[in-house]
Amino acid sequence: MARIKSTGFDDVIKELTSLDIDKMTDEMVKAAEPVMLESLRGHASKHKETGAMVSSIKSTGVKQNKLGKYLVVRPTGRDKNGVRNMEKMAYLEYGTYKQKATPVVTPAVKDVESRIEKQYQDIFDKYTKKVTI
Repeated sequence: MARIKSTGFDDVIKELTSLDIDKMTDEMVKAAEPVMLESLRGHASKHKETGAMVSSIKSTGVKQNKLGKYLVVRPTGRDKNGVRNMEKMAYLEYGTYKQKATPVVTPAVKDVESRIEKQYQDIFDKYTKKVTI
């Protein structure tokens, strides 16, 4: 846990802004990658039509999309009919006008949320233990 010794709010802000947020975030997301991969594959495998999609779920490395969201695990490639596996995942998650939604990503995230938060807290503590606030 971080040691707190504050002489004023400005000092707290100064110390926190001195942290290497990009490096810390990268480490946090990498730590969550194997946990999320296992969970997503497990939830997706419960759907019998998703054999090609389940086997296509891979770690893609830490990437940040245009919206600032971090991506590390997703379905990749296409099946034998040329349908993108990511598209199949979206159809399962949100449904279509012909198919009701059977979420895969949402329950996979909820199942590992507390484990990942613990990992994040441990990494945050590692970075902040060097900071005297």
